[in-house]
Amino acid sequence: MLDEPSFSIDSGTCSNHRARCLDTPPNRRDAWCFIHFVVSTGMFLACMLGVSAANAKEYVLGPQDKLRIKVYEWRASRDTIFAWGALNDVYTVGPNGSVSLPLVGEIKAAGLTTGEIADSIGNSLMKSVGLGRKPDTAVEIVQFRPFYVVGKVTQSGEFAYRPGLTILQALSIAGGLRTREDKDARFEREVIQGRGDVNLLRLNEANLLARKARLEAELSHASDIQFPPQLTSRIQDDIIAMLVKQEHLIFQARSEGLDIQIKALQGLRDFLQKELASLDAQLVFLDKQIDSIQKELKAVSALVVKGLAAAPREFSLERALAQVQSERLSAETSLLRGRQEISKTDISILELQDGRKNEITIDLRQTQAELDALDSKTETARRLLYDSAISAPNLLAHRANADLAAPIYTIFRPSADGTTMQIQANETSVVEPGDTIKVEIPLAPDETGALDLISTERHEAPGIELKAETVGDTVGTP
Repeated sequence: MLDEPSFSIDSGTCSNHRARCLDTPPNRRDAWCFIHFVVSTGMFLACMLGVSAANAKEYVLGPQDKLRIKVYEWRASRDTIFAWGALNDVYTVGPNGSVSLPLVGEIKAAGLTTGEIADSIGNSLMKSVGLGRKPDTAVEIVQFRPFYVVGKVTQSGEFAYRPGLTILQALSIAGGLRTREDKDARFEREVIQGRGDVNLLRLNEANLLARKARLEAELSHASDIQFPPQLTSRIQDDIIAMLVKQEHLIFQARSEGLDIQIKALQGLRDFLQKELASLDAQLVFLDKQIDSIQKELKAVSALVVKGLAAAPREFSLERALAQVQSERLSAETSLLRGRQEISKTDISILELQDGRKNEITIDLRQTQAELDALDSKTETARRLLYDSAISAPNLLAHRANADLAAPIYTIFRPSADGTTMQIQANETSVVEPGDTIKVEIPLAPDETGALDLISTERHEAPGIELKAETVGDTVGTP
């Protein structure tokens, strides 16, 4: 009895682990027919699976679809199934709707089914390689092109397609519809942030007012700071009390620093004046000494003329007179230099006082400019807080009915000719790869007059103010 023949699928190599057992033509024909039947059946099932993966009907390929292509050929001369390894891979349909394959080149894929492109690949291989018969080709979709969701959804964008996807399932993938709870939470955050902004602006205003009061006290050389009623009325607030205390310390430190510098300069001037008085006394003494030497020199000179005194005595007196006169000249120079230093000291005192005055004036002008700008910012922040705390809930109350309205779904589906079809859909409509789903929620008519009420409130709210009795700001209308 003959053994069953053994066959294998490889890349061109025939492997027979047992005897080929092809001694008779009937065995060879039966084996070839059996293998051809198995391969053809497998290729047919693969094609059917690739077609049915997208939908029950024939799925048409398009750009961004990823395909797995498998090509096999039965080679009767070697009793084996040859796998085209160079072609068996995953390919992506390009923007032009084609797939680039080795040995074949560009193959049109857009607008074709998996079976049609498989047949096209087989025919192209048969022509380009010169085969006697068309190889068996299977094409399956490994990843569909994405779909898109825009409009009134929680998260719009691009999403991966799933076979059999409906509008309702796509909506769940996009996070569902935007709910009124999301809007409420947003407005609550805006109110909290608005109150924080207003608190910060009020704190900056208090800081600027305290600085302005301190600068005005320094400019007028006052002994203490007179704070405005906006601060004295809130002195019980720990933050305001701390600001007032800090400005008092700054005022004291700056006043003491200026006093110390002026006193130092005044001390230097007093010292120089005493030095001038000493020099004046020294000049008086030198004048007396010069007068005495001159008198003595005159008497000695008369004796020298008469021959009653030696000439060296006269010369000695002349040298003494010249030395004393030189000392007097030095004392006069020191006196002039001292007077000059006193003038410089007086100028330094004036420059110090004027410099401090100019510095205070510039700081005061800048502080006032910051207060003016802060008033505008505070008014804007208060109005925004009013809108968030009062106007927004009224608007949300009007829009609450819109959340109960039925959403409108529209599918924008690209066609093979490059145009886009607009399809009105419902929650059970089937989504195809590449579709763009637009979700809209219609606004209900303003039957309650909420929008008119909001407009009226905005025009009637110029007197919005923040109550200063508490640390936390509350919105109030007069």
